[in-house]
Amino acid sequence: MLRRKSVNLKKEQSTETVLSNSQSPSFVDFKRITRSKKYSAAQKNAPDEKKQCTKKRQLPSLAPACEELQPKKSKVTEETVASQKTHGLSNLDDYCLEMPDFEKQMLSIWQSNIDITEMYRALCKSASLIPAPHTLFCVYEIPESPNKTQQFCPSSIEDRQRVLLNIFSRRFQLKVSSEALHLGAALLDKCLDMMSVNKASLDELAAVTLVIASKLEDVNCLTIENIIGVELIEKSAAQMAALERFVLTSLSFKITIPTPLHFSTYMLVYLSASPAKIHLTYYLLELSILYVHNRRFPSDVVANAATCLAFAIDSEPSVDQTPSTVLRETELRLRDFTGKNVKDEWDREREVMLTLIDLFLAGDENHDIYREYCTSRRNYVALRQSVPELLETLRKDST
Repeated sequence: MLRRKSVNLKKEQSTETVLSNSQSPSFVDFKRITRSKKYSAAQKNAPDEKKQCTKKRQLPSLAPACEELQPKKSKVTEETVASQKTHGLSNLDDYCLEMPDFEKQMLSIWQSNIDITEMYRALCKSASLIPAPHTLFCVYEIPESPNKTQQFCPSSIEDRQRVLLNIFSRRFQLKVSSEALHLGAALLDKCLDMMSVNKASLDELAAVTLVIASKLEDVNCLTIENIIGVELIEKSAAQMAALERFVLTSLSFKITIPTPLHFSTYMLVYLSASPAKIHLTYYLLELSILYVHNRRFPSDVVANAATCLAFAIDSEPSVDQTPSTVLRETELRLRDFTGKNVKDEWDREREVMLTLIDLFLAGDENHDIYREYCTSRRNYVALRQSVPELLETLRKDST
């Protein structure tokens, strides 16, 4: 006879907390869950068997290492080496193959063989003009007010020059780069083109634009506390922070403007300029900032004029090579580099050169920029004497 195992079906209700639908979220519907468990007669007697087999378990002893488990030394044959070379599995071979390409890349960077021409022309296409601050050229009729302390006095060209010279004189105290100084002056002119600024508030505006420029150009950027520490302004940090937010919103956060210094850097690298020529170019560009009328010209035109004039002034006159010939040769080389062979561009460059050479010869003003470039760290470039022949050449070409 066949024995049939007795099967006991038992329904067990889950002991989980069940929330009613009124207490649950609208997207969750909780229901009661019933689980059926199947027990056999053999499983009922399982706990008794476990009780009988409860003995102390002995710890296994550590066996010595088996020789078969140790990895066998594989013999390197010529076939395996050849297969590694063919399939590229040798890291040393891959490294040796990449080294010549790496050396070529490094040589191209060291020798400035990278396509700097395309980089410069792309910068010219994307560059935005630095506007000339037209509010400085306007004549305002100031109404008389009973309170003279609150009377609005608009800024003038002389006020702008005074503020910029005050900032340039503290470049080492503030520890800012030349790029930050040029960009700060460009942002100041952009603000003066949009709004008329009171004469008493111009120092604060120039300080704020310098802080914004330093945050873009410098690694250790300038802060408002640094400006207050050197006594450049007398306002509190909260007032200057509010002015900084106002300037950023007024400019619509469009504060990345290529300055003439950016363009001249590409030209000086292309021409492989000496340190003296580099400092002389920087000196002419800083003089150009003081002359507000040069903002009427694009930044690349000003940079081209300053670079060509610096090469002509720093040249050693000889029988075969005069400053005028050096000027023409530099202009031709930069025309090939910039790709601008338009006569209008040449006329504007010569006009800027005439302005720059007049500013260079006006050393009697003895301002802070002149004193800085008379030092040995600037190769005494401000003390160079311009050849009268060069000035006559520029005047003839302009007429």
